[in-house]
Amino acid sequence: MDALLLIDTDDASYISDENAEILVDIVGRTRTVGGVLIFASTKDELVDIDDEELSIFVPDEEDLVLRSEKPDVFDGIRDLAPGLHDMGVDRIVIAGGDVTTVAALEDADASDDADSPDGPDDAASAGDADSAEDSVAGELPGSVRASAMAALVCNFDVIVLSDAVIDPEGQPVSWLDEAAAAGAMIKKTADTWLRM
Repeated sequence: MDALLLIDTDDASYISDENAEILVDIVGRTRTVGGVLIFASTKDELVDIDDEELSIFVPDEEDLVLRSEKPDVFDGIRDLAPGLHDMGVDRIVIAGGDVTTVAALEDADASDDADSPDGPDDAASAGDADSAEDSVAGELPGSVRASAMAALVCNFDVIVLSDAVIDPEGQPVSWLDEAAAAGAMIKKTADTWLRM
């Protein structure tokens, strides 16, 4: 069975009206057949808003609405992958705004240090800071990219909707070839039908 996972589709992250129109059809089809529809947000500023306001597609009571502290929703919500496997989901169809949330990564690192029985290790903290700077200087993966790659690692088949994943400027993302090389299928939304 498939699950449609929409990440960071709030009005500030998913700014392309053209891409939103593309997704309307598959969201409608998923709801019509009673499919698994998951809305996930990786943005700190949306933690306290109502579920219905988390996405431009207005989640309802039948939808699964999640908030992740990390760009990779499978890492941020540890029981997501096991829960989906328990439901019989074996393929994730993924789309959304490929948002990079540096603050969420820094918060997660800080909480990991605070949870450590010895407190933060200065040498490790310095190394982590260097790694974080290297990631920012290079390319920190966005939420859709990180989650798609994690879904593959979590033993799901993955379809990335190539015409429904956008960067923060509303443009198509540039990492689809990398996702395909890792094992994801890259498809147009109109060509994708969810298995129920």
